[in-house]
Amino acid sequence: MNHPLLENVLLTGRWQVSPQALTASAPGVMVQFAATTKELSFDLEGEARYRLDIDGKTAEYFVIDARETHKVKVQGEGVHQFRLIKVSESNPGKINLYGIDLGKGGKFGPKPKASNRRIEFIGDSYSVGYGNEANGPEDGTVFEKTNTSKSYAFLLADGYKADFQINAVSGRGLVRNYDGIMPDWPLSRLYDYTVFGAAEQGESELWNFETFHPQVIVIFVGINDFQGNPPYADPAAFKATYDALLAKLRKLHPGVKFLLVSTKTWPNDAMTPAVQQVFEDQQAKGFKDLEYKLVQTENTALHGHPSAHSQEELAQTLRFTVGRLGGFLSR
Repeated sequence: MNHPLLENVLLTGRWQVSPQALTASAPGVMVQFAATTKELSFDLEGEARYRLDIDGKTAEYFVIDARETHKVKVQGEGVHQFRLIKVSESNPGKINLYGIDLGKGGKFGPKPKASNRRIEFIGDSYSVGYGNEANGPEDGTVFEKTNTSKSYAFLLADGYKADFQINAVSGRGLVRNYDGIMPDWPLSRLYDYTVFGAAEQGESELWNFETFHPQVIVIFVGINDFQGNPPYADPAAFKATYDALLAKLRKLHPGVKFLLVSTKTWPNDAMTPAVQQVFEDQQAKGFKDLEYKLVQTENTALHGHPSAHSQEELAQTLRFTVGRLGGFLSR
């Protein structure tokens, strides 16, 4: 049985649906709807930071802690377009959206239509937009300074007006997490679940891959496999897991195209040769559905992560390749 909101809202990202609530944790998950109203309120639960867009412009950012009702005044007559975007990461944790009240006389407009363009991003903190609003490596907290709507992934998808999933979790690698944290839950295992932040607690369903078939998948993972305190990931295990992921995604999404991305890692820059090896071996096997890109970022934001400006540059760097792979440039 579905939640009643699904009659009127379009969900972006992975959501777990029950009659009581819409539940998520991934960065950048979004709810879009149209409505005629002077005041609306969101019944939300879980620690998260949100951005609310009204008619294509950012109206406000707000924070929810426990279960709260957040009220919004709406100016102007007629039908308005709304986007509620979770810009923080739930790691661990989850959010629940119980309902949207449009107030006296308010009513939903036509349900927004899904785009014919679909992009998936698989990654870590760089794809989340971890700490990208910080003015330095120690400026504020992760919760305050992370804004996924300023990440390269969100900006790239939004620029193409594409539906998207940002399946990214900070600190996770494909086979080895940063500093060896949560060794039983690398990204390769979390990826199969709907609510990443609740999977380790046994509170997430497995994701139904039939509900979203991307045309392009950007895979930017491996930083945490080869960074932090050693021991690092075994390159052979990393390659085998990467190859298995590509094979799995090809089976799930026939005809999908891939962009494999790498960047410099410290102290020994081991990620790039590992990802390059995956790419070259895939080519040698005859696969023509993937490309590779080495990128550089200015890691001047929180804890040495890319700033919002650097995220914008990264989106521009990848934009043409993603558009060409997805066939977005000609339609």
